[in-house]
Formats: sequence, C-alpha cells, structure tokens
Amino acid sequence: MHIRQFDLRRDLQAVLQFQDEIYERNFPGFEVNQKFLNDFARQLRAADRSPAEQLWVLEIADQIRGFVWGALITSMIDEFVGYIKNVYVAPELRGQGYGHRLLETAEEWFRAEGAPKAALDASVCNQQALSLYTKAGYCTGRLRMEKPLNK
Repeated sequence: MHIRQFDLRRDLQAVLQFQDEIYERNFPGFEVNQKFLNDFARQLRAADRSPAEQLWVLEIADQIRGFVWGALITSMIDEFVGYIKNVYVAPELRGQGYGHRLLETAEEWFRAEGAPKAALDASVCNQQALSLYTKAGYCTGRLRMEKPLNK
C-alpha cells in the first residue's frame, strides 16, 4: 500500500473510472455520463495546475484503488479552510483504514498550509462514508437541506 501524489497522465483514467460509483451511490437517480466525465477530467486538469489543490492516490500492487482530492478554499463563513472535495476507496478495501489514511494525507497538507480546520460534504445516504468521517473526527457543523422543484 502506498499513497502518492496524483500524476495526471498516469492516474487520470483510473480516477475517472471511480466516478460512476461515487456519484451514483451518493446521489440516487444521478447518472454519470460522458459530459459529466469530460467536465470532471477538466476539473482534475485544473486542480493539477493549481497550488491550492492537491490529489493523492492509493496504490496497491501497482493499481489505483482510491484517491483523495483536497483544496484550500475561502467561503462566506470560513476565511481559510482545507476542503475535502472527493475521497474514494475501492469497495473491497473499505473498513480497513485506507479511507482514514487518505483523509490524514490531505489533513497533513492542510496543516502545513496553515488551514485551521478541514471540512467536507457528505451524502446522508452513504452511511459507510459517514461512519468513516465520524471516526476520523469530523462532526456536523452545518446541514444542507434540499427540496426537489420538479413537478
């Protein structure tokens, strides 16, 4: 097991392949399509050039089995915060500490950059992810509520 910095040329396709499960699991009814993947790839390319964003991949036996994407952001409420934009661990590896290690990798970078806290958004339908975040020390600081506007 090795966590290393994301290499755009080497790792882009592997990270894109995880998006079906990430988005379709966390947002019931959402379907990942080519337009979404193209946009996600564009965002990864921009992140790769930005000093305010970093990605790391979890590599096991020369295969990418997970990743974490962190960013240093400013919001209306927080002057400066480390934000977990995305985290993923292959299903068969969940519950073995890999997600925690990926989060710690991003958090170490946030600390080194002077961020006073880390934040993330989570889907309430993904209990396994919520458990990981709670065990890693995250707590609910805000609650985003949604209302469908379709007829």
